[in-house]
Order: sequence, then structure tokens, then C-alpha cells
Amino acid sequence: MLESFADDFFGFLSAAPSPWHASEALENRLRIAGFRTLEPGKPFPCDRGGKFLLRRGGALVGWVVPTQAPARLLLGLAHTDSPCLRLRPDAESISHGCRKLSVEAYGGLLNHSWLDRELEVAGRVCFEESDGVREVLVRPRGLRPIVPSLAIHLDRAVNERGLVLDRERHLPAVCGLQDGRSFLSRLAESAGTEAEHVLSWDLCLGDGAPPALVGSGDLVASPRLDNLASCHALVAGLEALEPRSDTLVAVAFLDAEEVGSTSSVGADSVFLPQVLERIGLSMGLDRAAFLAWVSGGFALSADMAHAIHPNHPERHPPGHSPLLGQGPVLKWNAGLRYGTTAVGASRLRRLAREEGIPLQGFAMRADLGCGSTVGPLVSRQLALETVDCGAPMLAMHSARETMALSDQFLCTRLYQSFLRRA
Repeated sequence: MLESFADDFFGFLSAAPSPWHASEALENRLRIAGFRTLEPGKPFPCDRGGKFLLRRGGALVGWVVPTQAPARLLLGLAHTDSPCLRLRPDAESISHGCRKLSVEAYGGLLNHSWLDRELEVAGRVCFEESDGVREVLVRPRGLRPIVPSLAIHLDRAVNERGLVLDRERHLPAVCGLQDGRSFLSRLAESAGTEAEHVLSWDLCLGDGAPPALVGSGDLVASPRLDNLASCHALVAGLEALEPRSDTLVAVAFLDAEEVGSTSSVGADSVFLPQVLERIGLSMGLDRAAFLAWVSGGFALSADMAHAIHPNHPERHPPGHSPLLGQGPVLKWNAGLRYGTTAVGASRLRRLAREEGIPLQGFAMRADLGCGSTVGPLVSRQLALETVDCGAPMLAMHSARETMALSDQFLCTRLYQSFLRRA
């Protein structure tokens, strides 16, 4: 069972090297499962028991309409973006015999983990055609930039002093010799156009190696586990979901979480509230009924959690040190960087117990800053009960991260049960 599960998991990870590819991969899966893609500019239908999705950029919302009048809202949340290097406009330059790509850091990445890796270029390109502007997704073949380390012979004290990287000077990627083909020509070829027609792009640089089983075959090493692992677990639950009697079930895969969620399709925008309001209107709810329906809902924010590192156990407080391979993690924070409350946690704990799924707990050390998720932002926007839960992992925000395959399997089971029964 785990072998076929791993194949499906790895296939999804490999299909999503950028948020825009991730939303496309999610749409493809849901369409196969019978979901109908809606156009943003047209009214939403209200077919009882219908399955629909709306995709915009790197975000997607999928929902299943109940067979009767809607009395409850159940919401799954995740994000499609991951820390990476983003290419600037006019990124290419010539430096000392090499072609270089100018980059900006996207999200809180671990700088050193991007060194000495075969990097993949992926994202979206806009170019001019005779009848207007076209947008396409690209991942150019044969283009593998690299950010080489400085040899130890040229920095003898690096191992004692520690490696400190200046993102502006040290992270530009080498993409070939100065006499080779230009980056723009390769990009245009991948987009199916000419270099002079390319107008703009949103492009990521990430680890180009495929996902792999490591350790004794029980660990997963892959780029973008945070947060594509949660997207995979939620979409597996959504695509298998049958319509419920009086509960509308929706899952929102949002973008820009790693940089504050303030984009037009982030958790701190009106994108999701607008989609939910349009769904409510399609079901005949007036404004008062819609607000009551939403505020009485329950949301599961699915994002990865910090497993205790076997080489750095002191980084976790006693009693809040999740282990790899021991199941999903409830995430708590007194500063509300996570959305978990006692009410939400009790509901998820009860569901997990009934399903025979173990739950671990995590809280950040008081003297360390805490990351966040889309959960608190959506909870603030919609005023509904929220719980934050995810799989434990190591090396979060590295170019290549590590988790246990069994934890992904258990999270998938838990999220499926949440969408089906909560």
C-alpha cells in the first residue's frame, strides 16, 4: 500500500515545481475526480451534490455542494508556494566568462542549502501574440543553473567561522558560459515563442533532483515538502469526497504564504471570502444567512511542523518535541501564529482517536520566533473556528527537506476523515 501511495505522492511533488504548476496539478486531479472548472467572470451554479473548482494563478478553491440546503461549512486550508530563489526581470548578465542569473530570496529560505545543486527553472511566462498577450507555464529542459560554493582554499577559515552568505552577492546562479545560448532564448523556446516577444515572467529556482526514498526507504527527501505535502494530503481527501447531506466542504489552496499572504490570491486577501460569498449566493443565502453560515464553520489549516532534530534536540521545549514517524502534529502558539484553540483541538483529537490516528503536539520555544500559517489569517477574515495540524519534518525551508513517508500517509487519512466526517 505504501509503495503505490509513495508513487502518487512523488508524482504530485514532481508536477509542482512552482505555485502555478501546483495549482495546475491540483486542477488536473480534481477534474479527473469529476470536478468542474468554473470561469471567474460567470455566475456560480448551484447543482445539488455538484463538485466545482475555481483556479486563479497559483491558487485554487475546490468545493462539494451538499445534497440538501447548506447548514454547515467545513474548510480545508493549505498553500502552494515554497521558499525559493525568484528570478528578477532582465536577470541575465555576463561575469568573468559565465552567464549569471540575478535572483531575490522568496520566503525564509536557508541560504546555504541552495549551493552546489542542480537547480530547475519553473514558473509562468507572458509573451506577445498577434491577438494579445498569452500566459504559459514553463520548465525549460536542459537548463540547470547552479550556485557554486567558494572553494575552501580561497576561504580557509570558513569551517571555523561559519558560512555567511550575502544574498545579493553570493546567490546569483551560474547558467552557462558566456559564449553559450542566452537564458532568454532558452526560456522563449520553452514557452513556444521568440525571445523578442517575451514580455515578463514569474520564475522560481528550486532543487532539480526528483523526490526520493532515503534512510531505509522510510524517509522522503524532496524539494517543497513545505507545503506541497499538505496540498497532496488535502487534495487526496477532496477528490475522494462524496457530497454530504447539509455540509458544504471546500478546500482552499492559497498562494504567497511564505511572504505574508498579501497577494491577490493569498490568505490575507479577499479571494477566499469572495469565493465563499459567491458560493453562498448561488445557494440562495442572503447576506445575514451567509455570515451566520461562515462564522459557524470549522477550518483545518494544514501546514508542516518541526520534528525534533536528532542532532539539535535542545531546540524544542520539553513535552513538545514531535518525532518523525509518529503521526500528525497539532500546532499551538500563545501569540496566535497558529490558529489552534482548545475548541478546535478537541474536535480534531476526538476525530483522530475514532480513526485510530495518533496526534503529537508542538509549541515553539519561548526564546525563539515562531513561524505561521494561513490558518490565523483565514480565521480572522471569516471569524470561524480553526485548528492547525501538519506532518512533522526536518530541514524546513531548505532546498531539500525530509519527512517520514508514514506521516504523510497518516496525515492523508486524517484529512480525508476531517472532510468526510468533521
